[in-house]
Amino acid sequence: MTYGYAGGVYSPTQNRIYLVPYNQAPQTYWHYVDCNTGAVVAYDHPGMAAVSGGYSGGAYSPTQDRIYFSPAKQGGQSLWHYIDCRTGLVGSYTAGVGVVTVSDAYSGAAYSPTQDRIYFAPSAHAPNAHAPNASWHYVNCATGTAVAYTHVGTTALTSAYSGACYSPLNNRIYFSPSGQAAQGTLHYVDCGTGTISAYSAPVLAQYSYDGAAYSPMNDRIYFIPSARASSSTWHYLDCATGTVVAYASLAGITTNYTGGSYSPVSNRIYLAQCPATSAATWHYIDCTTGTVVAYVGEATAVAYRYVGSVFDPVHNRVYFVPYAQTGALYWHYIQEYVSTIVPPAVTSLPMFNKY
Repeated sequence: MTYGYAGGVYSPTQNRIYLVPYNQAPQTYWHYVDCNTGAVVAYDHPGMAAVSGGYSGGAYSPTQDRIYFSPAKQGGQSLWHYIDCRTGLVGSYTAGVGVVTVSDAYSGAAYSPTQDRIYFAPSAHAPNAHAPNASWHYVNCATGTAVAYTHVGTTALTSAYSGACYSPLNNRIYFSPSGQAAQGTLHYVDCGTGTISAYSAPVLAQYSYDGAAYSPMNDRIYFIPSARASSSTWHYLDCATGTVVAYASLAGITTNYTGGSYSPVSNRIYLAQCPATSAATWHYIDCTTGTVVAYVGEATAVAYRYVGSVFDPVHNRVYFVPYAQTGALYWHYIQEYVSTIVPPAVTSLPMFNKY
């Protein structure tokens, strides 16, 4: 299935990485990575109908032991879906008051531990002009229901954001700027009050970034470069000051990235490559030095290959989530040859719940 999955989420109780079904959504079987064996496993979801392009990204709810998928084209449907990590079964819940009617409504999600909520990152559903009213959505993890909330005074473009990331020290969820990058004003969720707040950012080209990852060593959220990848500077959010900071990239980058994940054993953010053409050189962000580093990837991987990546604490691996690569014979992961042991519970912390 072309463009099969978009993002993945780790289940600490099962040691599995569930791939988020995009075009795979209406197919009979979905897939997860068994981190105990490294095998890709197909599982059925009987009676849980989902549309093509259904979901993009997701987040883990530790209080319920569930993984909620972020509704993309599924946003216009009356039921949304989650994984019950206690049983491995797929469940559904009513989209709730103010059901989304636009396609590609949300892209990415992040968990708020102080509120016990999962906020979806608004994509096509971002503009105030879209029904219903001026509302976005979160999951109330205490009840398992979708809740519409207002964002009065917030001006956002269509395809505004793609990806979300929790900042633990200032208790905020920052959305990663896609279409909104051209506005010079970005938004975050204040998890203390539940309100949407705006902050200033450089005016960039639309679709500059796609996804975000938190670096605990320097308390930064790095935006994952998409259209911005070939530029001489990329950007991170300094969580201590709430400001967007430019830093040097590398010359000659010709590929785009969509999503990425932090590796606690190497203190790196591995970027998930999603280029228009095949490229043998891939990149990561060294969070110790704050520099972009090139490394030899896999030139035979297909175009638009991966959307997102997830860290496996059992084998110290970073699994890339197959997008166009879904139909290929091989998928790819990074093997970290480090003896550090990372408890599985660490990767369920809110800052790991990103694209």
